[in-house]
Amino acid sequence: MKKLRQLTFLQSFGVLALLLGLLIEIYALFNGLGTRLSGDDMFGGAMVLALATAFIHSKNLPVNLGLIALSTLGFAYFTFIHTQAWLWTIILAVLVAAFMVYFFGLRGEVRHNQSEWFHF
Repeated sequence: MKKLRQLTFLQSFGVLALLLGLLIEIYALFNGLGTRLSGDDMFGGAMVLALATAFIHSKNLPVNLGLIALSTLGFAYFTFIHTQAWLWTIILAVLVAAFMVYFFGLRGEVRHNQSEWFHF
């Protein structure tokens, strides 16, 4: 069997925040889809998922990008529910995703790990 890597306290907090954020977002989807209350709940879930991304900070790039995508979708849903405008929703989603990628340093990690990737 593989030896499981022990999580630090911060990573454990991140996993807990991930579970809580996912539960909040699922609750928001099934409790009054399309209502302002659902949008507000989705915003809360997106914020918790952003915190989870910050605390987990996995070495696995797809995991980080998946967490950022889930959080960005939550912010986009909140924006669309409150504005009913696709343009503002898309603009905000792109800005939030770009900010999170920059803030969590994923660009630097990709550059740093690029030398270890296999080239075909």
